[in-house]
Amino acid sequence: MGQEDDVHSAIAHVVLSCVAARGTTYRYNSYTHPGMHVNLFVHGVVGFLHYQSGKFNNDFGPAYLLSYKASKYLPLPCLMADLYRGNSAMCSLHLASGLLPFTLAITQQDNPELGNLLIACNIVSLCYYSFEHGYVWGWYTAGAAIFAYFLAPQMVQPHKVIYPLGLALMEYCAYRMFSVRIDNPPR
Repeated sequence: MGQEDDVHSAIAHVVLSCVAARGTTYRYNSYTHPGMHVNLFVHGVVGFLHYQSGKFNNDFGPAYLLSYKASKYLPLPCLMADLYRGNSAMCSLHLASGLLPFTLAITQQDNPELGNLLIACNIVSLCYYSFEHGYVWGWYTAGAAIFAYFLAPQMVQPHKVIYPLGLALMEYCAYRMFSVRIDNPPR
């Protein structure tokens, strides 16, 4: 595992953990907590351990692969389910759009094209919701999601660093969307 140690990637995952930890401080009933903030926090911690596993004499590869798949397929659908929590059909649809590709990925039947399509659908839905409700931070979250999910993977070598930083930006924008726009936390 020593050849995989990468200080830059470890630091990028620490940044993701710090930003996601801030998002977990909001206390209200939502799908975002377990699906977005905690998911990205765990991915940041596991990513740090994975890229420094030679120092710990442990192999965090399988855990990192699972957290990577979770960070790819679950955060946006959970955010969208949280935004549509008053509409049970849309809420269920968004949750299913994340659970389906994640389930396929962890059962070794990953379909990246389907996953990317569902991520894109969630981004379009976020843009529509942001337009409809005037959430400026929703637009920023959508832009950060496009960067993290579609532009960062195109950067072959710096992907290990850029992807977690893109997720950190998306996380920051997502929790700003709630802290800036919502007057009273939902019950």
